[in-house]
Amino acid sequence: MKLLLDTHAILWMIADDPRLPESARRLLLTVDDVAWSTASLWEIGIKLSLNRRDFHLGASWERLIPAEMTRNRIQRLDLEPAHCAAVSKLPWHHRDPFDRLLVAQARCEKRKLLSCDPTFDGYGVERFW
Repeated sequence: MKLLLDTHAILWMIADDPRLPESARRLLLTVDDVAWSTASLWEIGIKLSLNRRDFHLGASWERLIPAEMTRNRIQRLDLEPAHCAAVSKLPWHHRDPFDRLLVAQARCEKRKLLSCDPTFDGYGVERFW
C-alpha cells in the first residue's frame, strides 16, 4: 500500500499529538511506502501567516518538517505539472485548495490518504484514519 499524509497527520505525528489515533500510528509503522507532499509546507506557511492557532510551530519549521519526515523514512512528493492538471479535473466537493491538491496527487500517484477529513471521501480516494 502507498500512503500520502494529510497536513494535520504530518503535524500531529511530529508533535506526538494524541489526536493522531493509534490506528494511524500503527499504519505509519507497517506501511513501507509513505509520502508527504511539499504542498503541505505551502499550506502551513499560508496558515501561519493567518495566525491559525492550530498551526503555531517553532522557528525553522520549514527545515524541521522535512528533517522529521526523512528521519521517519517518509519520502517527499513534490508538486508535478500532472498534479496541477489533475486538480483542474476534480469535482467541486469543496474549495480548499490544499486538500484538492492532495487529492490530485493521491490520484495521480495511486496513493491512499491518511487523514481524518471525510471530505476526501467524495473524490474516490481511499482514506485511512
